[in-house]
Amino acid sequence: MPQSESPVQLTQVPPKPTCNPNSFFDSGTCRDSINAYNQAVQQRTREEIQLYVNRQKELASSQATAPLQQQISDLNKLVSSQQGQIKKLQEQIQGDSTVAIQARTEAHTAGLQSGAGIGFGATLLLFGLIFGVRKLARNFTVTKKAQAKAASA
Repeated sequence: MPQSESPVQLTQVPPKPTCNPNSFFDSGTCRDSINAYNQAVQQRTREEIQLYVNRQKELASSQATAPLQQQISDLNKLVSSQQGQIKKLQEQIQGDSTVAIQARTEAHTAGLQSGAGIGFGATLLLFGLIFGVRKLARNFTVTKKAQAKAASA
């Protein structure tokens, strides 16, 4: 990611001296101005090379990280999509569990009602059998007593 850079101040190169240091009338000032000029040119060249190197580093860095940035973006989209699917599945599971609980409750209620009906029917049948057996026993006893009376008479 390129960073915004503040403008770089490069070393100012003074105008090239026009004097001749080999002249007989040179007082050393010409030699000093030529040395200062050469030092400024060298400093400026080093700064320009450093700027070029820094730009190349930034370019290489951005070219190297661009595919990684794309992968990160793609993975973020995938995560977001999967989170949406998870949310939908959670809602579906919650809905299904609600339906299952209702179905279980209805089945339980139906089972209780059916069991109560069977129990009531079985109780009626049992009372009917008891009543029938007693009636048969009474009739049998009455018939035996009648036969005993007839036999003794």
